[in-house]
Amino acid sequence: MSDVKTGAKMYVLRLGSITCDTNALVAFDTRATALDPEPKCKFEPFPIWGLYIEHPDGKIIFDTGLREDCLTGGEGPAVPINIPITLGEDEYMEKQLALCGVTPEEIDYVVISHLHHDHAGKIGIFKNAKVIVQRKEMEAALMFTHTVNPKGVYLKADLEVDADWTLIDGDYDLLPGVRLLSVPGHAEGLQCMQLELDQMGTVLLTSDACYTDLNWGPPERPAGALLDSKAYFASLKKLKKIAAETNATVIFGHDIKQFNTLKKAPEYYE
Repeated sequence: MSDVKTGAKMYVLRLGSITCDTNALVAFDTRATALDPEPKCKFEPFPIWGLYIEHPDGKIIFDTGLREDCLTGGEGPAVPINIPITLGEDEYMEKQLALCGVTPEEIDYVVISHLHHDHAGKIGIFKNAKVIVQRKEMEAALMFTHTVNPKGVYLKADLEVDADWTLIDGDYDLLPGVRLLSVPGHAEGLQCMQLELDQMGTVLLTSDACYTDLNWGPPERPAGALLDSKAYFASLKKLKKIAAETNATVIFGHDIKQFNTLKKAPEYYE
């Protein structure tokens, strides 16, 4: 636990879910063996979420979730039937912020862990915020959307918004007790957040650097969806070292079991 006292409050926002084969989250979660040559795969939902952090020095959003038109294929990805998205109206970002007593226009900082469509879909509604992204992530996203596929994991529509982009390189101290950590592997410029709360202590928000407790281990297990496995394990080692040194509470990126135990807005942690 850090000695830093921030007076911050952390609200967990429900922003929908995606259902997929669990092998996407944990590599070889199910696999064929001599004793079980035709194992039954698991098709399960995992949560999409964000945070609203009320800090004395500024109001912060960590990840913005999905665009509503992801459900129809509109400006978002044409959702494949084998990876369905669920997004209720009560899970829209604006509705979740209303539970916290705040509007998008009041937000000072939007921290995007990475620019995949389930984390960066609502940037455009935050008209007065600085949007903070790792430079390498922006470069990777632009390369993908302009040369590979404008409607894949990166959406051209998510990037072509009127936003005050702030590109950073590596670890970054945003506000007292709010530190961004560069953790590439799942994505080129993935970043997570180390947050200090007065009562809860250090909170480590891994985003997709670690999907679930099964990835965290022991033993450590790779994600099924990876860009760079070597960088992934180096980032996991970095996070585990910080967690051990600070006795942090670790909140994983898409762990449905853990997510179901968390307090959700309008309740909060402090």
